[in-house]
Amino acid sequence: MNFAFWRYLLILSLLFILWGEFFIEGGVFNQLVFNFAIFYPIGFLVGYRPRFETIRSAYVAAYSFNILSYLVASFAGIPFGSLIIVVLDFLSVGFYLKLGMIMGQRAQSKEG
Repeated sequence: MNFAFWRYLLILSLLFILWGEFFIEGGVFNQLVFNFAIFYPIGFLVGYRPRFETIRSAYVAAYSFNILSYLVASFAGIPFGSLIIVVLDFLSVGFYLKLGMIMGQRAQSKEG
């Protein structure tokens, strides 16, 4: 794996630790907001610095992080709630990454 992948995993882990205390209770809306707080910044970083950041590494890191978090939760015995939340979770990861990339590109183009 390249350096960007590991950097994205580190950023995602730090954001997870930071925001994890604020989003304790379950629910669909809570999960979507939590995903926004974690995955949008990575997308923004990729969109803002397109020459230095790789889109593929961002998607692989985000989905790997999401899968690993579900594996850890299942080993710890934490219930997922419902299959709908899991499906929305994975869909929102891609959506928030793309939204962050678009907003990062807009912010970068306004500066340059």
